[in-house]
Amino acid sequence: MKKNKILCTLLMLSVCTTYSVSGVANTFKSGENPIFRNIFTADPSPLVVGDTLYVYVGHDEAGEGQMFNITEWVVYSTTDMKNWTFHGSVMKPTDFDWAVRDAWASQVIEKDGKFWFYTTVEHGPPHNAKAIGVAVADSPLGPFKDARGSALVHDAITPTPEDPHDWDDIDPTVFTDDDGTTWIAWGNMHLYLARLKANMIEFDGPIQEIYLPNYTEGPWLHKREDVYYLTYPCFAHQNMYEKMCYATAPRITGEWTYQGILTDRTENSFTIHPGIVEYKDQWYFFYHDAKLSIDGVPGAMGRRSVAVQHLYYNEDGTIKPIPQTKQGVSLPPDPPGSYQGPVFNPAGPLAEVKSDVHVAQNTATAATRWKGTPVLQTTADPYQTAIVPESFNRGDSGAATLGQAFRPDVDFRLREINLYAGDGLGTTESEPVTLALYELHEGDAGGHLADSYATGKNLLGPDDGLKINYVPQAQGLLQLRLEESRQPVLHAGKRYVLELQGVRGSAPLFWRRTKSDTYADGTAYYDRSPMKNVQGAGDFSLALYGDTLLER
Repeated sequence: MKKNKILCTLLMLSVCTTYSVSGVANTFKSGENPIFRNIFTADPSPLVVGDTLYVYVGHDEAGEGQMFNITEWVVYSTTDMKNWTFHGSVMKPTDFDWAVRDAWASQVIEKDGKFWFYTTVEHGPPHNAKAIGVAVADSPLGPFKDARGSALVHDAITPTPEDPHDWDDIDPTVFTDDDGTTWIAWGNMHLYLARLKANMIEFDGPIQEIYLPNYTEGPWLHKREDVYYLTYPCFAHQNMYEKMCYATAPRITGEWTYQGILTDRTENSFTIHPGIVEYKDQWYFFYHDAKLSIDGVPGAMGRRSVAVQHLYYNEDGTIKPIPQTKQGVSLPPDPPGSYQGPVFNPAGPLAEVKSDVHVAQNTATAATRWKGTPVLQTTADPYQTAIVPESFNRGDSGAATLGQAFRPDVDFRLREINLYAGDGLGTTESEPVTLALYELHEGDAGGHLADSYATGKNLLGPDDGLKINYVPQAQGLLQLRLEESRQPVLHAGKRYVLELQGVRGSAPLFWRRTKSDTYADGTAYYDRSPMKNVQGAGDFSLALYGDTLLER
């Protein structure tokens, strides 16, 4: 096996077809997945130059117990999608004088006869965080050199909210539109978009933030006909492995429409990363998993392997869901109109439920204030403070309820509830969300740090009719208006708890909470126990509206 590995490093990969996968010797046909088997590879970035397709990848070298160890970017090329040539390293992070390590995700594009390499590295002092650099070469095989002598993007210039983290400036995707304008998008948890100047190393205008449901990282921009596509790993910050989601828009600045899940999680790898390209009149979807073993060393989160599948579009321009197969592109593309892909949960309810709760979604994305004048609110600036998403899927067993306790200062008739919420898979017949409101009596969880509470009668009335319909939205306001018959009178000085009830382990939506205490008269509850044992647990973001009553 060691001899085979050396040969694969020196010769075209198609020559070497015997590898160890999961400890068993297998013979691979040309075009089967994984497509690169001489080393571990991740974060594929395809580029078409004339008759040749190049794929740039990070070289995964993680040892036992390591998460990531990526010290260089390497490149492969093909002219037939089955036989690949390994060209070795094209750049290292330390080729940027200001960088210290980490060859994370990148993309190379061609413009004006030069090849521009946008990539993620770890910045040295004074920034000491992930940053984006840009290098340039006269050939797709390099050598690539720092094009500006400093980072294009680092923490000090991105408009992060109150909770910045040192890996939010990662995973650049670069796209040149039909008018010659080049755009760059990037980010972890926050998705940023900016236009580049003609020199390709400076911004031409402000950085803007794009809000998409379930966005995690690794965006990829492409265009087909008059439709713009933004594909991205999703769900990773929601107690789930990354899947692949996408959105479409009539222009690159939006408005973007969430289209749901494109492909499910990959084997052995928490992460996934897209690369989409048209080559010789066929579209392809590149990604990575961690199925490959090399010389008995198994795949893992830091030892991934690149794969590729055919990609197909529906007549309306949406992308057909993509299966992950060993066959990959070893089989010819399906004839037009014949492909039948897997079915994923769509971006909405599988079955509408009859409800007495009128739901208005996307009333304010990334809201920095509540609309109108609430009678009660648990936080004044949801976007800046309610930064932790919670659903029914935390930990191994999950929960059946999410709750927020509160105490009004005045008597009022409750007619509307606003939550700062979003993301998730959407409500379905099998994974609904039901609304409930309980009064907390003496000895229950009326205190800020009470250990648990018992429930009595639902003050909103019979549970039948209290299920809500919700489709995935970006983090923002979720408005719940109650039928007149379900509008209870809440009294000053008494304590109540608003609950979202769901299926244990499910994730139909995510109610966002603060990391610290923002509301003195209540607390957040998970499965009817306070979240005080969660580091920095605070309050769910909630606003109540109604008609104030005269003093009794």
